[in-house]
Amino acid sequence: MSNIVVRVDDKLKKEAVSVLNDLGLDMSSAVKIFLKQIIITQSIPFDIKLSNDFKLDTHVAGSEVYIRTRDLTEYNNETQESYKEYMDQYKKEGIKPTDQSIDDYFNEVKRENADL
Repeated sequence: MSNIVVRVDDKLKKEAVSVLNDLGLDMSSAVKIFLKQIIITQSIPFDIKLSNDFKLDTHVAGSEVYIRTRDLTEYNNETQESYKEYMDQYKKEGIKPTDQSIDDYFNEVKRENADL
């Protein structure tokens, strides 16, 4: 057996131990799980990345503007949540009659989503 010594902030350790206790784990078991996942996945078992915002130089006195971009997972989660909300509403209220044409409806949807 080998020992691993890691120095961490007291607060970080205390909060982690609290969560691990709720999960029925101790720190040693959690570290072993982490290391085994590294071996199984041949990677760090979670995303490590820099901000995925684009940085644009506005050329105005060196100021910068950041444009937030959404990754595919975030977009999919929002789309799925929107679909669930729609289906819940449909189950409660059914289809509402309308005199709006299909062309008008699609133009309305395009206007509502123009900034996405």
